[in-house]
Amino acid sequence: RQIEARGGPGASGPPPGHLNALASGAMQNRPGRSRLPLAGLLVALLVVLGAAAALADGAPEAHPARAALALKSQNPVTVRGTGFQAHSGVTVTLFDGRTLVRRPVADRRGMFTASFPAVIDRCSAWSVTASQPGRAPVVLHGAKSECAPASTP
Repeated sequence: RQIEARGGPGASGPPPGHLNALASGAMQNRPGRSRLPLAGLLVALLVVLGAAAALADGAPEAHPARAALALKSQNPVTVRGTGFQAHSGVTVTLFDGRTLVRRPVADRRGMFTASFPAVIDRCSAWSVTASQPGRAPVVLHGAKSECAPASTP
């Protein structure tokens, strides 16, 4: 009795010529299989890697679309700026009957603090302007000079 090693009835394993079929590429595109899921996975991976690279420490920090000033102290006058161009100088000017100028540098988040040797109260007429080259100046105003006197107890 002769037993066939391959291809006989009930035999298991790859059909004859299987290795030749792989080498020629005949079995690479099987019906029912699509390369689309693999391509989608590759695109998703590239998007995730791109987002991670953008958030890396070496990437420039985004700044808010609008710069702003806030009064932090009246004695001495101290203002805080946010939303300015990072790592860039800012010209900050206080007008309170005289003109005082400071030139802080915005940090990596576009923030700075500037203090002036001046005191303002609720009736002082004053303004603070902060500007950077190529950007619109930001102005913070104090009270008008028609301020009514404070009531006394």
